[in-house]
Amino acid sequence: MKRLDIDRARALWAQVYALKRSTMALCQLGQLDLRLGRLEEAAAELSRCVEQMPAPTNAVERRRHEVRRADLAAVRQRVAEIRLLAPADVATLLLDGKEVKAGSPIYVAPGQHEVTATGRNGQVAHRLVKVAAGESRGISLSFESQPGAAAPEARPSARATAAPARAAPTPGRSGPKPWIVGAGAAASAALLVTGIGLHLGANASDNEAAARVAQISDERLLPSSPEFRQVYGEATAANTRANLLHGFGSGALIAGAAAGAATLIYIVLPHDAEIRARAAGAEVTVAW
Repeated sequence: MKRLDIDRARALWAQVYALKRSTMALCQLGQLDLRLGRLEEAAAELSRCVEQMPAPTNAVERRRHEVRRADLAAVRQRVAEIRLLAPADVATLLLDGKEVKAGSPIYVAPGQHEVTATGRNGQVAHRLVKVAAGESRGISLSFESQPGAAAPEARPSARATAAPARAAPTPGRSGPKPWIVGAGAAASAALLVTGIGLHLGANASDNEAAARVAQISDERLLPSSPEFRQVYGEATAANTRANLLHGFGSGALIAGAAAGAATLIYIVLPHDAEIRARAAGAEVTVAW
């Protein structure tokens, strides 16, 4: 440790823990794995370390408690915690191909993970789970089918979904409403036509302003003459009007394009979507 040979120190503490599963060795492994960037292992080891540490009796032990709890809090912000709730007849439970225990906290890297449960009679439940850093989440599994079950007409099927994304669509939400599509299309067309008309008016005002500028540029008009001041005022008014019309026209075109895009998205996207709230935000499930 003094030579900062963390890999060698970790290997030696692993041997110590294999000989005697002491709390001290477990805590040392957690702190070394944290330094090595093995965050999932560090979270599991430090979690058990904090649970097993005896109550402190002096200032040194209290400081050790504080350091280890701080290390656990830091590493848990960088990993996700999953607790798997498996069916009663489960034989094996796999997380990313590695066998795990149901109900125990499992620390994983943020991202998508694959969970598979196999029953004693060959049933299978499969689910893809996406978790974020710092998230703690319980994942329940149900077997998709049970071999040898009675026919559907004899008794209700035991088939259950393994993931929210496979849930049956809610009846009565099977397509876009025509009045919404019509209103969106009409609004988009009206805004686009208005925007084009405003831009045409702005172009006419630009031409008028250019004509007035050419007129006052004529050396025959004296800047001090009333005619010059009149033409100058007309040129300024035409330029201001052109700028306003261009601005309103661009806004109408953008709003029309947005209304058209929203209407198209409403038509194309599925309409059997469910939005579920959870602690870390919102979960959107779409069923086809």
